[in-house]
Amino acid sequence: MTKRRAERQELEKLLPWHATRTLSRREADLVERALAVDAEFARCYDLVRQELADTIHLNETLGAPSAHAMEKLFAAIEAEEVRAQSRRRINRTPARLRSRATPALSRPVARAASRPTATRAD
Repeated sequence: MTKRRAERQELEKLLPWHATRTLSRREADLVERALAVDAEFARCYDLVRQELADTIHLNETLGAPSAHAMEKLFAAIEAEEVRAQSRRRINRTPARLRSRATPALSRPVARAASRPTATRAD
């Protein structure tokens, strides 16, 4: 691939952002210069702008979500907030209490593990 072809491909990648006017001034100038001298590049840019317009039109015609979808979304958000609050309460347990509880909880497991198991004689 030639250097010129590689540069053009890099500029083509910038076309969607140029169409939405989100490029830096330097990048926008590069694209504008290429558009001024290359008719094929300008046609590509026209296709990008048309695709952008079609996408915007499609999204505008979709309409708003149903009331049920909104209720479901808000219920999921509230449920997540409740779970987050529960996790925060657990994490606020003082370290001295957590450190005391850990050995107490592990003793029954240690005792059970130290008991001899019955073997079956065949």
